Amino acid sequence: MENLSHTIADNRFQIKLISMVSLLMFLFVLFFQPFDFKLEDYNDRLIFILGIGVITFIILLLFRIVLPGSVTGRIRIESIKISNEVGLILLIWLFISAANICYLTFAGNMELNLFEGVKIAMFSSIPSVILKISDVNKMLREQMKHFVRRIIRLEHELANSTDTGRKLIQFHSETQKDNLELVPDDIIYIRSADNYVDVCFRKEEGITHQLIRTTLKNVLHDLKDFPEFIRCHRTCIANMNYVLNLNNNYKGHYLIMLDIDEYIPVSRQYIINVQEALMTD
Repeated sequence: MENLSHTIADNRFQIKLISMVSLLMFLFVLFFQPFDFKLEDYNDRLIFILGIGVITFIILLLFRIVLPGSVTGRIRIESIKISNEVGLILLIWLFISAANICYLTFAGNMELNLFEGVKIAMFSSIPSVILKISDVNKMLREQMKHFVRRIIRLEHELANSTDTGRKLIQFHSETQKDNLELVPDDIIYIRSADNYVDVCFRKEEGITHQLIRTTLKNVLHDLKDFPEFIRCHRTCIANMNYVLNLNNNYKGHYLIMLDIDEYIPVSRQYIINVQEALMTD
């Protein structure tokens, strides 16, 4: 239910955003008149220009709401070769450019040449640029919010810490040769790697990894007294103190983590637990 509410809220935001972008496209053509389409009557020109805004709205609605919802629900996203948001932005630009060229040429009786084609392509890039700026701005705001929460939490823990310090986490290897003992706050994530687990943690010299011959199930047992560690995927456990943002793209949901560049996957099975953990930060 919470996941559904999050989707509805995001769709409302997307509708407001694409409505504003479509209105901007309409007003831009209305006031600057960058294209020489052959319509003399003012009302006909006004309705024709409105059509440009409608085209923008329909294409953005398709790519920002309809397709993400239907694709993620029916097929495995990993099968799609577009690997990041840049592909979607370019695809939106391509579709809007093609639609505007056809609309201006056939409905507006505009003579198409290389110069006019370049103008239409540049004009059609406006929605993609605005959407990308909006996405980056939204992501940065979410990252800042979680980063501030993390600072407040660390300050609170520091103020209430004792001289004895916090309990260490001990990872026991099946071979007893690569046991590992760490402070919980130093662990960023733990990922399954065949017959091993890969522990990513901080040291004085930076971020490092260590393989331990054990299972993720055993690790979860070792972490039962530390609620900040949440299983987010069948192969991953994340320290929520390092989570900056929960995001999603063509490959599904993923966590953006502090101090590392890689994304940590979040599967549908664990998405609710991750969202609840973020809300209680």
